[in-house]
Amino acid sequence: MAIQPALFSKVLRDRSLEKAVDLTAEIGYDGFEPMCRGPHLDVDRTTDEVAALRERLDDHDLDVPCLATYTGAYVGKSRSECEAQIEALERFLEFATLLECDFVRHNPGGPAPWKATDEDVETAATWYQRAADRAATYDVTLLIEIHARWLSETVSGTEQLLSAIDRDNVGVIHDAGNMFLVGEAYGADSVDRLGDDLRHVHVKDEQLVADGDRDRNGGENGGAPGAFRLETADGLRTYRPRRLGEGEVDHTPLFEALAATDYDGFVTGECSVPQDEPGDDVAIATHEFDQLTTLIDHVN
Repeated sequence: MAIQPALFSKVLRDRSLEKAVDLTAEIGYDGFEPMCRGPHLDVDRTTDEVAALRERLDDHDLDVPCLATYTGAYVGKSRSECEAQIEALERFLEFATLLECDFVRHNPGGPAPWKATDEDVETAATWYQRAADRAATYDVTLLIEIHARWLSETVSGTEQLLSAIDRDNVGVIHDAGNMFLVGEAYGADSVDRLGDDLRHVHVKDEQLVADGDRDRNGGENGGAPGAFRLETADGLRTYRPRRLGEGEVDHTPLFEALAATDYDGFVTGECSVPQDEPGDDVAIATHEFDQLTTLIDHVN
């Protein structure tokens, strides 16, 4: 299969689930990664609706590389709240079976490693073990995304968490854009360190908004479209999402490293730039597909 492009349906979040599938295929993607919340694949979908989704995907010859759920985030929750997250996850595990999908994203929660205590890691790992054991009964692998503000914000934090969970059916989603935000190396070294635990890849571009630009433009986020403030281990910074190739995240070394390790799976585009006009979503999804295809062609 080699490396193939997929689209995170969040890019088409203002479309119906069915229309998002159709557009993903029309643009040329090989994979469709559902956003597991409304209006797309939310937990209240019926099995008949999910079966119909599988038929629609088959009609378009689209695979589902991963279910992007928002379940988990156990630290700071009560026991009943954590139990509710496990139950919600199980519904998505049922969906994964119907959609012939091997991977389900499941959030360990925060805080970031530089803020976390040993108790935070233990709490997240204990509940994640329960989640992984439940997923094993469906023959599904849970994926921890490398993500700002989570215990898995860095490679080392992710490695610590994986060791504490100690389950064979738990892997990692590599996300260079998220890693850029916290000053984490996201090229060949990160791929080598994650090794066989790297099971899936998310791709997006980001850009640092300089203090001078923020002051000149005015406003808390500097007036930059989509800009957001992020507390990192090195201080408070402002970033803005960009389309692939227009920000500061150089994905070429990542793709070369993936090819060198014979990565055989999908890379999912999940651009989050603002969408102000009708049709912006399709233009963004098309741009990301073109950029992903160029990166893939470079290494395949």
